[in-house]
Amino acid sequence: MTVAVVLLIMAAVRVWNHHGPSRSQPFAGPLAAILLVVVSGVTLSWCGWEYAVAAALAMAAVYGILLLIPAGREALAARSYDHPVRRALIGVPLSTVIFEEVAFRGVLWGLIADEHGVGWATVITAVLFGLWHLPDRGEVAFTTLAGVLLSFLRAASGGVLAPFVLHWTANGLGILASAWVRRSAPEESGDPDKS
Repeated sequence: MTVAVVLLIMAAVRVWNHHGPSRSQPFAGPLAAILLVVVSGVTLSWCGWEYAVAAALAMAAVYGILLLIPAGREALAARSYDHPVRRALIGVPLSTVIFEEVAFRGVLWGLIADEHGVGWATVITAVLFGLWHLPDRGEVAFTTLAGVLLSFLRAASGGVLAPFVLHWTANGLGILASAWVRRSAPEESGDPDKS
């Protein structure tokens, strides 16, 4: 019964994210995360700082490598973000990461792991995390795999800190790297000396 209530709250948040005012999301995400914890009775552990540091360093290395490869820079330059620093440091954690990590790797993962084990918790939450990112099928496949990795970190570290940090650095550093590539790219003009 608790899992059904958690899933209903998560569905309501997903609808709100798509149809509610975007300026409310930095408040709605954390409040909905608190609601999930209260309703579920799951105690979240924020341990695993060594896993969190390793995850952040690994993600920084991935973006560093992407910045060295022309195809990586092109992929990063393909996206544009308004106010990238504010979005990476405030918008991403408050509007996205807090709710998703508490919901998927905290509450839902904890409930399923207690009843059916870590394997089922990983599979179910990873698939639901992928479906959370519909309608883009490519993103669904990628985020399902990301959900497996985040769940692995959850199980290995014993808490939600490491998945939270990996999720935040993946999204936040992606935004910052994209902004950096776009700012440092030569401006397009008809002058061949400027290209």
